[in-house]
Parts: sequence; C-alpha cells; structure tokens
Amino acid sequence: MNKTHEIRLTELDVVRLESTLMEILRISPSEPQGAAELELLLDSAAIVPSNAIEPTVVTMNSTVVLEARPSGEQTTLTLVYPKDADSGQSRVSVLSPMGRALLGARVGDSIRVVVPAYGERQFVVAALTFQPEANGRFDL
Repeated sequence: MNKTHEIRLTELDVVRLESTLMEILRISPSEPQGAAELELLLDSAAIVPSNAIEPTVVTMNSTVVLEARPSGEQTTLTLVYPKDADSGQSRVSVLSPMGRALLGARVGDSIRVVVPAYGERQFVVAALTFQPEANGRFDL
C-alpha cells in the first residue's frame, strides 16, 4: 500500500467496523484473515466527523473506479462490510486485501494489492463515483 498521507476515516465507519470486527471475532473460532490488519488500520487512522470527510476519500459503501497499472484497465468496485460482499456485483469486503487498501484511500492514490491468482498488482484510484457522506447518506 502506498498511502503517503494520514488515513482519515469517519466516526460512523470506525464504530461500525469495530462492531463488525467484535462480532466476527465472537462467532469465529479463529481470527478471520484480514481482521488484525483492519484493526491496525483503524487504530492508526485519524477519525473525523462523517460530515467533515473530504469527498475524495474512500469510505465504507463508496464506489470507486480503479485503473490497473500499467495496463490502464479500469474496474469499478464498491467497498462493503463483510456480510455484504459479493464478487459477482463487484462488492468487495473491507477485510479483503483490496478492501483494506481502499479504505481511507483518496482519488489519485496509488495502491499495491496482492490479488489471489494474480500476485501483486498496482492500481490508481481514478475516480470516486459515489461516496455516501458526499451524498448526504449517513445511513449507509
């Protein structure tokens, strides 16, 4: 991951993500893949009020356009909670390597992700086509 700036997350996302992690750890006999890494990300992030997050920051339920480097191939993904993940609908879990890389990323950021079956890939966050907070959707 190549985020050179402070990662900013909304208060609401952090509360929901911490609750999700606690629930997963409560029902799972072993720690699910990505849980510890997500916890570290939450602990190190700057937490801001939902209405103060910049519209260029990827938050939960945001839809982003990623551009693969060097091919330029574009992919659109929505960052979701684990229970809402659906690869067929391009809904990626925040516990996945891609999901963790996207959380708190900004338009223009370059991210490196180990993609199963592809190895390490580099992407640029080309656009943020939907961010709940920028659209006044504090219920998502």
